[in-house]
Amino acid sequence: MGVVALGSGVVLTVTGLASAAFPGSNGSIVYQSTESGISPCAPFTSSELFAVPPGGGASTQVDCNGNTDQHAFVSPDGSEVVFASNRGGGSGAFQLYTESLTSPSTAVDVSYPPNVGVDDYPSWAPAAPGQQGTIIFQRTLPGGNPQLYIENVNTPSSPATPVFSSPTGFIDTEPVFDPSNANEILSVRQATGGPQQIYEYNLATPSTPPVNLSAADGDGASNDSKPDFAPTVTGLPAVQEIVFQSDRPTPGASGGPCAGTQIYTMTDQPGSAVTPVFQIWAGSPLTPTGQQVCPKVNGTNAATENPVFSPQGNEVAYDVPGPNSQNVSTYDVSFSDSASMMSTAKDITPNFSTDEAPNWAPVFPGASTPEAPQSLMLPVAGACVLGAASLLAVVRRRRSRSVAA
Repeated sequence: MGVVALGSGVVLTVTGLASAAFPGSNGSIVYQSTESGISPCAPFTSSELFAVPPGGGASTQVDCNGNTDQHAFVSPDGSEVVFASNRGGGSGAFQLYTESLTSPSTAVDVSYPPNVGVDDYPSWAPAAPGQQGTIIFQRTLPGGNPQLYIENVNTPSSPATPVFSSPTGFIDTEPVFDPSNANEILSVRQATGGPQQIYEYNLATPSTPPVNLSAADGDGASNDSKPDFAPTVTGLPAVQEIVFQSDRPTPGASGGPCAGTQIYTMTDQPGSAVTPVFQIWAGSPLTPTGQQVCPKVNGTNAATENPVFSPQGNEVAYDVPGPNSQNVSTYDVSFSDSASMMSTAKDITPNFSTDEAPNWAPVFPGASTPEAPQSLMLPVAGACVLGAASLLAVVRRRRSRSVAA
């Protein structure tokens, strides 16, 4: 799949140069892929976890199991990921696992109680480096709709607790913590037969219902999903930007209508306008025109989905679905006079596999990271690689749970 290009005069609308979501610079991007296993991992047809440097380059394999691993989310200190996998056997239901990105260990099942439902889309709460432990995720119990749960993976045998005290009557999915406030979350809520909308909820005020953010611009009929907070708040009063995907109509877009879902921004303030990420800027100095422009792959309009901010807030990663594959792309954003100028997009996983659901790792000075792992010789055949053919991709044991093969 070729590089996505929007042409001159087009910018990526990202407000302000922010510090890292989880303090650190932009590290590797962890994603799921069906690409062939990196030796000594055998090639699998299921999705495994990989990492790629933020500017592209050789991918490294984070996990090597033979089952489907998906929706990885890197911890606040960049040392590990939490992800969903169907490796547990039995019913084949997805459960949550933690896996180290820096030191040898074994994958640990952190869904508790185990095998009570299908767990997916985990997100870490903000925490000081080395102290992360709280996650939020969606759990689907037999016969029920997906609901939101919170758990501390550092507390052995501590059961996950529902965010809402009783079934909401809605389908609640894809939760993510505000990286600057552990009480704020975004999630996707859907009434039966209705559209998907993005809601904000304050865990500290449980009596206050979630606030619908994505329908505030008058478009309540579109499906909006996969929200991600910008790293920090800006301005007074404090405003935080949110990037998300939507299937809202694009009849006025340059080169449109656009294909499939596109990515947009809004703020965490009720009533915020929804702005396309890809729009034309013109004039001197360059000013956003508000006219949406359709991204293309090899000259053909392409969808964009699964957006995520970089830890520094100066890039956005997303995946680009195609007829037979999806590739992870990034836009580099430079700042001049507070204007965010988009340079050419880059496909950072140029292969013929399905690469999707990126998540960005923060890097700390002197720390071992996914793109600069510790040198660990492979002790056994069949282990997977992280960084080079002679490195072992491993998992840190976090709690006394069942250990995955």
